Amino acid sequence: MCVVIRKSVLSDLDPAWKLDRKAFKEDSWTLLDYIGVFSTPGVRRFTALADGQFAGFAASERDREENAVCLLTLAVCPEFRRRGIGGMLLKHIEEAFGPSDVYLYVDDANETAIRLYEKAGYKHTGMIPAYYMNGHDALIMEKRYPPNNSCESD
Repeated sequence: MCVVIRKSVLSDLDPAWKLDRKAFKEDSWTLLDYIGVFSTPGVRRFTALADGQFAGFAASERDREENAVCLLTLAVCPEFRRRGIGGMLLKHIEEAFGPSDVYLYVDDANETAIRLYEKAGYKHTGMIPAYYMNGHDALIMEKRYPPNNSCESD
């Protein structure tokens, strides 16, 4: 399988929105939300193509108040999951604004996504109770740049 990650184009709007509805169900964004993501200056959008087929979508923007990049959404089509596409999209998001801290919210019941983010070096930094329409909490996860790999000594 050949996977290509490219900047999203307007023709990706419909498949990205449909994927969002499938992946996030009652917590999915509206079509108007997606039009906003595709038309707002400064939002970075990436599409994954697997053998030429739409396979996933991710978007991010710089949060000037937090001085960090916010991952707005990331989803992979069910038939293309567990093939590394989510990690590829995440890498493009992390590189989209140059060296920056990145944060995101994830449903605390979405174990697959949580594992993806943990594997990529994200740490749990907080929680928002009952954030999602399904009543689930949102975990706040962050990845600091540069990663702190050193040990502190006393």
